[in-house]
Amino acid sequence: MPSVLNGWLVALSLYAFVAFYAMGPGVCVWLALSELMPTRIRSNGMSIALVINQMVSTTLAAIFLPVVGKYGYSTMFFLFVSFTVVYLLTVVFFLPETKGKTLEEIEEHFEAA
Repeated sequence: MPSVLNGWLVALSLYAFVAFYAMGPGVCVWLALSELMPTRIRSNGMSIALVINQMVSTTLAAIFLPVVGKYGYSTMFFLFVSFTVVYLLTVVFFLPETKGKTLEEIEEHFEAA
């Protein structure tokens, strides 16, 4: 039986994850999709990307309890951290800065690459 302290640590970790996710990947996925997709394929591209996004979210929700039951809470939180680090590295190294640029300028960036 876990201690009360363990329960509070798990709850606080979940709250922190939700807070940081809401400020980072939760919002940035929508912004990146709407700004970075070329206009000629934006509707189809966003549809596919959002289905993948929902599948990943559903998979994380589905594996949470089995992973916690078999390996413990720390393994699940380290898994969350590793996903977030991969996301952060992707954003830092592969997504261009879009502030102050038109959609056409952003498209030119990807066509040049």
